[in-house]
Amino acid sequence: MSSADNERVQSGFTVSKLITDILEHLGIIIVAEAGHGKSFTAFTLVKEAMQKENITVVVFSPSTIWRRNFGKINTVKIGTSAFNPIVTSEETEVEVIPYLRDAVHVSLDKKWQYVKTTWLEDLLRSKTHVLFEIKYKNGRRIKHFESEVLKFIYAMQEHEIDKNSEYNHHYIVVFEEIQNAFGTYSMNADDSLELFTVFTQSRSDANIHYIAIGQRLNDISTKVVERLRPLIGMTLGENSLRKIKAMIPEELRPRIQQLPKRRWIYLDGKANPEIEIPIFKKEGKPTFLKPKIPQPQQEPQRKPSILERIRNFLNVMDVPRKPLGKGKVTEDFEEKEPEPDSDESLDTESEIEIDESEEYPEEW
Repeated sequence: MSSADNERVQSGFTVSKLITDILEHLGIIIVAEAGHGKSFTAFTLVKEAMQKENITVVVFSPSTIWRRNFGKINTVKIGTSAFNPIVTSEETEVEVIPYLRDAVHVSLDKKWQYVKTTWLEDLLRSKTHVLFEIKYKNGRRIKHFESEVLKFIYAMQEHEIDKNSEYNHHYIVVFEEIQNAFGTYSMNADDSLELFTVFTQSRSDANIHYIAIGQRLNDISTKVVERLRPLIGMTLGENSLRKIKAMIPEELRPRIQQLPKRRWIYLDGKANPEIEIPIFKKEGKPTFLKPKIPQPQQEPQRKPSILERIRNFLNVMDVPRKPLGKGKVTEDFEEKEPEPDSDESLDTESEIEIDESEEYPEEW
């Protein structure tokens, strides 16, 4: 690395200072080409934030990169047989078309429904750091889960602040592949109206801040990008370059295509420093959490009392018996009629008929 590159880096701008800056604003958005170190930079920021007592970190990741490479953190897999809070809604929307006789519009779009669980809500109330590894492949389904969790945290934080004006606990919410929830087109849908309101009022009303991670700014809604401070790495795509160059000072534009790995330009509106994030070192392993499935409890069999046993015995004694018929019992217990010329006496055991249709109690 050349000495000129080293001179560009502002060593005084530490990771701890970047976390402090995040808590003073709505958050940051990390944008760079694949392989530049976006997720590992977020790892470093999250690890620093987790060391502060007044911060809880919640990570949404549709990728396995956090579980495999971050290290020690409580992890919940979403969309498995053990925990699947977003299910298909069976309702079909039918809308009458005005001015057309006997014509209706039937929406065949698949709808998703959030299933509330006490276990998940208790986990969020505990203010523990948690990684949600989302296994859904449908972007709308991912967005639905992230929206429901974010709205719950917002309501919980807002309630705490209303009770105590000195309440100073903060949440940092990390969105890996933020375009899933805050994409250019998804934010224009009707189901995003409440989500967008929660997002814009997060810092002022609920002490919630964001670390957003994405590769292309064009895939992320402008409503989101312009409310977060960009942490920009090497960018080569024409559309993203055009968008980024409109955001940064002219003297920094050539540098965006030359940034080495783990080097970032932080647009803070002041010095716009170039910073280098240290190499992340993994420590520990994730702890997997999942709700307990209640097992059906079998009631112990009660032994009959002495009176009940006597009563059962007397009832058995009163069972009416059928008179014994004639017949001969063979070795395979088949009933046969006696031969007409037989001279054997009817008093022998072989001529006693056994009625197999009679049901006898177990006590006999």
